[in-house]
Amino acid sequence: MLSGPVMGLGMLGGSKHMRDLKLAAELSLYPGSLSNGKSIHSALPQAFTQKDSVTTEYIEIPIDHNNKSVGTYRNRFWVNDDYYEPGRPVIMYDAGEIEANTIAQSHLRSDASFFKQILAELHAIGIIWEHRRDTPPEHFKYLTTKQALEDIPYFARNFSRPNFSNIDLTPSSTPWVIIGGSYGGIRAAFARNKYPDVIFAAYSSSSPVQAQVNMSIYYDQVYRGMVGHGLENCTKAIHAALNYIDQQLSKNSTAASIKQLFFGPGAEKNSNEGFTAALVSLFNYFQSYGVDGPEGSLREFCNYLKADPVSMLSASSGSFAQILGGKYVAERWAAWPMFTPMVNGFFETNCRGLNASKESSCELDLLYTDPDSISWTWQYCTEWGFYQSNNAGPHSLLSRYQTLEYQQQVCKNHFPKAVANGMLPPRPETETLNKEYGGWNIRPSNTYFSGGEYDPWRTLSILTSEDIAPEVAPNGITFSTEIPKCGETNKGKVFGYILKDSEHCYDFQVASAEGKVSRDLFKQALTKWLPCFNSSKAKETRAE
Repeated sequence: MLSGPVMGLGMLGGSKHMRDLKLAAELSLYPGSLSNGKSIHSALPQAFTQKDSVTTEYIEIPIDHNNKSVGTYRNRFWVNDDYYEPGRPVIMYDAGEIEANTIAQSHLRSDASFFKQILAELHAIGIIWEHRRDTPPEHFKYLTTKQALEDIPYFARNFSRPNFSNIDLTPSSTPWVIIGGSYGGIRAAFARNKYPDVIFAAYSSSSPVQAQVNMSIYYDQVYRGMVGHGLENCTKAIHAALNYIDQQLSKNSTAASIKQLFFGPGAEKNSNEGFTAALVSLFNYFQSYGVDGPEGSLREFCNYLKADPVSMLSASSGSFAQILGGKYVAERWAAWPMFTPMVNGFFETNCRGLNASKESSCELDLLYTDPDSISWTWQYCTEWGFYQSNNAGPHSLLSRYQTLEYQQQVCKNHFPKAVANGMLPPRPETETLNKEYGGWNIRPSNTYFSGGEYDPWRTLSILTSEDIAPEVAPNGITFSTEIPKCGETNKGKVFGYILKDSEHCYDFQVASAEGKVSRDLFKQALTKWLPCFNSSKAKETRAE
């Protein structure tokens, strides 16, 4: 949905390992199959049989939709038209901020994919759409939400298939539906709202439509999720450990030793901010797997803390942090066998020299070099914000060194030339983006919103509420699973569903029972709406 502390939609979330984990979750793959550097490609054949791979296709799209003289670029997409019956919809899955080839091969061919199942049930053409990427620095000014969103209607109005050359598959004659989660979910809602003549209906999952610089409330949701899953004592332990760690970092005499305690020789060379950003890795699996999931999950960590062989304390013994103190918990955390390998995987480092075939390296203030992470970093640094700083207070789960100022410095470090020539704004221009696209005030018709109960991104989604985003969430919004009429929208009521005991994009996980409830609700809605499509489009009506 981020080498800095921002995860999910940010830098760690855009890393290859995090992308593979997200897709593994959607395909109900055991996340351990991605251990020891294995890729999603190597894991897929062990889980299910895939047919021949889907061919990559391209379309030439204007770099600048307002000035065609700038030139064009080749945008990738993938299609499955095996199930199509004339008169049925074209359904586009927007892959969001990440490279889409692996997603395409899986979602268009795997029987374990929710998307392929939807195509078969609705007899639809399926498209996987990749966001504009591989942007050269001189074209960063065109890497914007607006330009990338305009790519969608340009593509749709020029779409055709050799197998159905006698059928007009453009939006003028065929209903187009867009599905997306996270940033892709934002784009789904925005596309329906901005281009209702192109996009007939939208499924927007876990989509933070409100741009905001300060997103420290991300970790308030992680806290609620841990408490909801029975790990409240563990949150207190983490909080106590971080207080101790911050105390050690604040003194020159102890800062180096606490860094070495966690990651070994060389770790002391990192800044306090870079070091504590690595500690945030503890929560990186949460939004895709909750407190369970792969090796290194929060539940595994918490069980490790409370199962100390000396104290014999158990979960029912109260807060072991209060009994043993933050120093003890920090030392236990540093000694957890899973932690350094997990950080090495996320940060592409070799702290403690655990990989004997590589030179030892523990530089945690690294910059991303892969195109996907660079592209998304540019977008959140210029427009979206989503700076996941410390959620200060009694429920804090991060170091106090994880500040908004550090997040902004990460942006400056990634794009020094853009700082020098003025292309990078001093802070993300969130107000401009919200004014352009509506933020929380967006009310597109024929659109279904969903989100997990404990999804950190729900705090900035249209399904937010005062209890999870105090003093932030808008007033007067209610949610309903009652399917609205085609073309109808209501300012005070949102058609959507909150998945119980769930996190980010859980409705795209086939194994999730709540996910099935959500997908079925969308399919019921789409079935109700489709009959009103015609060449002149359903007229918009508004119920105030």
